[in-house]
Amino acid sequence: MKFCTIASGSKGNMTFVSTKATKIVIDAGISHLEAKKRLAGKDIDLQGLSAVLITHEHGDHVKFLVTFLKKTQAHLYISALSYQKLDEEIKQQLTSFSVHFMEANKRYQIGDLEFLTLKLSHDSVDILGFVFIEGSKRLAYVADTGFFPLHYLDLLKEVDGLIIESNHDVEMLLESDRSTALKERILSPFGHMSNFICQQILSAVINDRHRVILLAHISEECNDFALIKRDIIDSLPSHEQLEIRVAGQWEASKVYEL
Repeated sequence: MKFCTIASGSKGNMTFVSTKATKIVIDAGISHLEAKKRLAGKDIDLQGLSAVLITHEHGDHVKFLVTFLKKTQAHLYISALSYQKLDEEIKQQLTSFSVHFMEANKRYQIGDLEFLTLKLSHDSVDILGFVFIEGSKRLAYVADTGFFPLHYLDLLKEVDGLIIESNHDVEMLLESDRSTALKERILSPFGHMSNFICQQILSAVINDRHRVILLAHISEECNDFALIKRDIIDSLPSHEQLEIRVAGQWEASKVYEL
């Protein structure tokens, strides 16, 4: 299984995942043209894309959904609640595409890629995380959630790769110029995970199986790479085979293979 983040953050989100026979992207928050530009030189071709999986209906995840589907003719996988919450203009243009509705805590198959859906917590009508499975390899995607449900912790212990939200430093957020309402939203169980919460989760699940962890949806105003290194990366048990990196907003990550 191969994967990379193409964009991660409040200005747009997209992640690529592929197996021997299947290629998908998670979310369509940047354009097809921009995605191709960021993937140049990475030996990734978006032609023949099997599916676009949507985590939730917020604009930084669906802004370019229609044009992306037109360019790729991929199938759309989305929850029924998220689909109904899309702008009417978007929904009207989706009638000519193949739409598959997902539910939380279910297992799905696209070609040779199997995946589980996780019920997360965000101020959207619905929000899904994923665990992708190809043979013995597993990759989890957990972002845009105010907390991580404890009953899923065992799933994260059994993955080889993990993309997980580490949105903000609490002190930086509280001292920022953002409105009180926005701060409360971000800090709520329906907001975004902080560096502290992310570190607590990783401390509970990291083991010798993990190979790659990408810290995702980093706030450009309320987080800092030095803090992430100090409070998360340097605080975790070291494993020789484990690589921990930060997913960027404006460029694709390297392509990882599990």
